[in-house]
Amino acid sequence: MQLTSRQLSHIYFLFALVLLAFATCINMRLQEELEVGAVIGRYITPLAFAVWGASALRLLIFSDYKAYKPSLPIAAYAIFFVWAIISTMLNGSYPSTVYLLLDIIFVALPLVLLIVSYDSMRNYGPSRWDVLAFCLMMLMMLVQYALIFREQNIFLAHSHLLVSYYMLYILPLVFLSKSKTVRIVFTLLATLAVVSSVKRAGLLALVLALLTYIFCWMYVSKRLKVTTVVFGLIGLVAFGFVVYLAGSSDENNNVFERFENLGDDNGSNRVLVWQTTAAMIEKASIDGYITGHGFNTVQSDSPIGLSAHNDFLEVTYDYGLIGIVLYVFAIIATLSYLLKLLWAKSEYAPPLAMLMVLYLSLSMMSHVIIYFFANIVMLTIGYIAGNHERELCSEPTESY
Repeated sequence: MQLTSRQLSHIYFLFALVLLAFATCINMRLQEELEVGAVIGRYITPLAFAVWGASALRLLIFSDYKAYKPSLPIAAYAIFFVWAIISTMLNGSYPSTVYLLLDIIFVALPLVLLIVSYDSMRNYGPSRWDVLAFCLMMLMMLVQYALIFREQNIFLAHSHLLVSYYMLYILPLVFLSKSKTVRIVFTLLATLAVVSSVKRAGLLALVLALLTYIFCWMYVSKRLKVTTVVFGLIGLVAFGFVVYLAGSSDENNNVFERFENLGDDNGSNRVLVWQTTAAMIEKASIDGYITGHGFNTVQSDSPIGLSAHNDFLEVTYDYGLIGIVLYVFAIIATLSYLLKLLWAKSEYAPPLAMLMVLYLSLSMMSHVIIYFFANIVMLTIGYIAGNHERELCSEPTESY
C-alpha cells in the first residue's frame, strides 16, 4: 500500500518528536552538569536541528504541501529568534567557530520547532498518535529525571533540580488528550517531580497553571457554574493537602520549608542576582545596550558568575534593546492570540493558557528562553496555532 503525503508527513513528525525527546533527556543531564551524556550532547542537538530542519524539504517533495502565512505569534517569535541569532553572530566571543555554530544551532532549534510544528499542523492536521507521542516524551523525561535525582542525591545530597520543569512544559501537550484519566495521572507525575525537586517557583507555577486550565476548560465547555467552581476549588485544596503531606516527609529538605524561608533567603538570593544584572545593563556600551552581547552572556560577564534568573533581564543583556522589544511583542501577540481562542471557545485555549502561565511565571524567577525548555514551549505554541487555524479553514481530515 502506497502511503499518502499526509501519512508520510505524520510519520516523519512522530520520528522527529522521538528524537527531540532523546535530545531533551541528554540536555537534562547537561543542564545538571553531569558528565555522562556530555559527549552525546555535543551531537544530539545538531542532529535534532538537522532532522527538524529537513522538514522544509516537504515543500519540494509533496505537491500538496504549502507554506502558509504564519499567524502573528508565530511570526513575532520567529523574528525574535532570528534577531537572537544575528546578535550572537555579531557580539559573541568564542574560542573557535565550532562553539559559535553550536550556540547558533541551540538558539535556532526553537525557531525551527515553532515553524515546522505550525506548518505541519496547518497543512495536514494532527495524527491520532500525536498525544501518545507527547505522553511518551513526558515518560522519557520522567525516567531521566528519576535517574538524575538518584545520582544527585547520592553525590550532592539533596540538590534542587531545575530539570523537573521539563515535566511542566510538556504537560499542556499531554492535556490535549481526551482522557481525563491520562490528564490526572500525568498531573500527579509532574507534581511528584516538582515536589521532589524542592523548587518553590515550579510548584507555585503548577498550581496556578492547573487553576487556569480548569477555569478556561469550564468556560470553553460552557460548564462555568458556581457549584462547579466550588467543587473544583475543594478538590484542588484536597489535592494540595495530599501534596503537602507527601512533600514534607523530609524535614531537612522539602519544598514547603523553602516557602517558609522565602523571606530569609530572598528567593535564593535572586534579588542580588537581579540587581547585578541590572547594573550590567546600565554599564553596557551603546552597541551592547542596543544590539546585545550574544547568547547566554550574562553568566560569563557577571561578577558573581550567575545568569540573570529572569528572562526579561537576560534577553535585555544578551540581545539588547532590540531583542527585548521583539521578545515582549511576541509574548503580547501570543496572549492576544489566546484571548481569540477563548472568545472562539476553542478546545486549544485551555492548554495554551496553561502553557502561558507556566512560561511567564517561571520566566520571572528562572529561565525559559535560554534553556532547552524553549524547544518544548515553541513546539506547543506552533502545534496549537497550526491546528486551530486548520480548523478555521474547515478542511477535511483523512483517517487511517
